[in-house]
Amino acid sequence: MQAAWEATVRSPLSNNDLEWRVVPVTLPLGDHLQADELEAVLSDKQATARDHLSAAKHLAWLQRTKAGRTIDCSSLRLGDVIIVHMPGELFVEYQLAAQQMRPDAFVCMAAYGEYGAGYIGTDFAYGQGGYETSDRATRTKAGVEPVLMNAMQQLLEK
Repeated sequence: MQAAWEATVRSPLSNNDLEWRVVPVTLPLGDHLQADELEAVLSDKQATARDHLSAAKHLAWLQRTKAGRTIDCSSLRLGDVIIVHMPGELFVEYQLAAQQMRPDAFVCMAAYGEYGAGYIGTDFAYGQGGYETSDRATRTKAGVEPVLMNAMQQLLEK
């Protein structure tokens, strides 16, 4: 840590070096988010606390999205450093894509900005299965990748 601190290169910033962008998005809802089924779990006195919690999280996300509430993806540019703020627990492919969109800049990504969506995979990953794209762990589905890639392109365009 000391060596990294000592190697830090400081650069002055002017007003032209600072920029904040926001792109609101609506993520596609997972097909497993069915209000009547989720409400039935919440009403079931025999269901476990874990099942109740899962149903409540899923139902809240479903209701929020159906009410038309969007999620803000945003970026903060400080000179040639761009910090991109994204929702959910994103797969690393999103970070790699953001870096490729702006090879002239130092692009950092901070996900978990809005964790309601849970894990957010690539479209390919939803077809592969696995925990991260399971009904338990995500509240989105294939089709989310182009939504987020489009938002990142708007946030990162010159």
